[in-house]
Amino acid sequence: MKHFYILIVSLFSVCLLQAQDYKFGKVSKEEVLEKEHPKYKEANAAVLFRKHLVYYDIRKNTGLTLVTVVHERIKIYNKEGLDWANKTITGYQNGSESEEVSAIKGYTYNIVDGKLVEEKLKRNGVFKEETNKYKLKTKFTMPAVSEGSVIEYTYTIRSPFVTSIDDVPLQFEIPVNRLEAEIKIPEFFGFRMHYNPKSPIVFPIDKTKESFTYNYSQKTRTTGRTVQTDYKQRSLDYLLDFYKFQKDDIPPLKKEVYVDYLQNYAAYLRWELQYTKFPNSPIESFASTWEDVAKSIYNDAGLKQEVNRTGFFDEDLDELLAGSKDNAEKLAKIFMYVKSKIAWNDFVGFQAESGTRTAYKDEKGNTGDINLLLVSMLRYAGFNANPVLVSTKSHGIPIFPTRNGFNYVIAAVENEDNILLLDATDKNAAIGELPARAMNWQGRIIREDGTSGWVSLMPNAKSQNTTMLNMQFDDNMVLKGKSVRDLSGLHAKEFRDRYVGLAEKDYLKILEEDKGNIVVSGLDISKEKAIGENIRQTYNFELRDEMEEINGKIYLKPMVFAGLHENPFKGEDRNYPIFFDFPTSNDKIINILIPDGYKVESLPESAIVNLKEGAGVFKFVATLNGKFLRVESSLDMNDMVYIAQDYKALKNFYAEMVNKHSEAIVLSKS
Repeated sequence: MKHFYILIVSLFSVCLLQAQDYKFGKVSKEEVLEKEHPKYKEANAAVLFRKHLVYYDIRKNTGLTLVTVVHERIKIYNKEGLDWANKTITGYQNGSESEEVSAIKGYTYNIVDGKLVEEKLKRNGVFKEETNKYKLKTKFTMPAVSEGSVIEYTYTIRSPFVTSIDDVPLQFEIPVNRLEAEIKIPEFFGFRMHYNPKSPIVFPIDKTKESFTYNYSQKTRTTGRTVQTDYKQRSLDYLLDFYKFQKDDIPPLKKEVYVDYLQNYAAYLRWELQYTKFPNSPIESFASTWEDVAKSIYNDAGLKQEVNRTGFFDEDLDELLAGSKDNAEKLAKIFMYVKSKIAWNDFVGFQAESGTRTAYKDEKGNTGDINLLLVSMLRYAGFNANPVLVSTKSHGIPIFPTRNGFNYVIAAVENEDNILLLDATDKNAAIGELPARAMNWQGRIIREDGTSGWVSLMPNAKSQNTTMLNMQFDDNMVLKGKSVRDLSGLHAKEFRDRYVGLAEKDYLKILEEDKGNIVVSGLDISKEKAIGENIRQTYNFELRDEMEEINGKIYLKPMVFAGLHENPFKGEDRNYPIFFDFPTSNDKIINILIPDGYKVESLPESAIVNLKEGAGVFKFVATLNGKFLRVESSLDMNDMVYIAQDYKALKNFYAEMVNKHSEAIVLSKS
């Protein structure tokens, strides 16, 4: 019966798709009345229809223009889906050339008093803003949107950057009922098409060639006794590569815990320019290596000029470094000076948006301004420092050599033993630490001699998180004790990112959250603002209702609030790799003083569990020495990344940990 029901729903969905009219403005009453998605009932919204059209407009006076037309119809099921009514379109600009977003048209459809009514998106509801000198954003929010609304809009992007076709998205975090994509490329351009290799979805492709004739009038002038203007008819014949994609029932991206960036696993089309061949011109090849890309960025995008620019900070830096004992002290002083001197404006880029000199004067800049200035100062001080090109997690991992594969830059100091990576945009990052956004596989270091190479952006050293609870209980079964927590490395940075600057009363609420009937007092945190130093946090607590008495026996889970009591991996299978933030060592030490008049009848058994040949190790040991009970739990995760095929082993590994942390000791009155 279950399979029969699924078949009926699928057939109904197909019939409904075939019956729908996807022309703009032809929204049906049935679409607005739909209460939930027929197949993905948990969906907050759904793309009922999306068409993505890319083509080249050829005009005599303006030449080639790359045109993208998007038409979307989206159903909002509940309040969590209302965010889909907000749209941001990113355009690019470079000097005097920029992409133009135009022909924006939109309507919201609702049922009012049983009738289908529409609300038009007005011009004053569309806003444009310059994110930085390379990006323009066009934003609009659809009007009169509520739960149950259907929104529909269309817009056009006209781009002078004819050799760069943007990615064509094919999958989203909500289901797509119907998707159509058409890409028409004239024979002047040789593009290679790439599917996202991380996506399991396969799209059928219909590729054909079409002939096209562009007719125009060419104006000429003749002279004689009088000046005469003649119009001669001209034509340009060429072939089009015509790619056509159509697919129904595209599943939403499945949200999972411990994912680096969910959109990295969406289906999309990416276009790599291989060559150009214009009429009466030779073929120009654009196939390149990462070495070519790095060299081009370094020489042509201003990096070489900026990292060698001095003369505006020299006196300040000389004064700063005076009396420094060694290079380690010099490095620390320069790094902290740049972080404190230049505020990050939240814009990313590998180019210096303002220029290092202006950023130094104005004390603010983008990632390029700040980290290229850092490289320049380090070189001035005698360090072998170079920029490293990075693609942030939200930008994805470049799959072929292209300048567009990078959107960020950090600094590197090389010596005979290792490479130290530095990012002065992050106020809480120590030397050798990167913010989470930049820890994305590998970056491309560009050296002063023009050579380049890959460097790992992933941290190798394990960060330590150690918690010790010393406690005892009284005749009222109230646990009283002290918590001491030590954090090092990226655990300490993570703490600073989240909590430094928070009022104590607010942080106390966070400490007491999800710990049961607890009262925390005597909070003390040391070195929380000393970047790169270990943090120690201590507090006293009273914990009630944590012990149970059954038939004269007392049951206590010794891990109390320090244990892992829920497996984060709940699904039966996994489509994506598992990403942990960084290699880590988590130790929990519980010391319990057994009061006079009580004895321990049983303890949890000790255990050691290994994951994937030592990639992860969990140890649990419980010992009793007189009146002192000691429980030690240690978790070492030596790898950051585990492939999807490791999921079941990882799930079982965490299940073992949950089981041990949930076991109780049994006491009785002696």
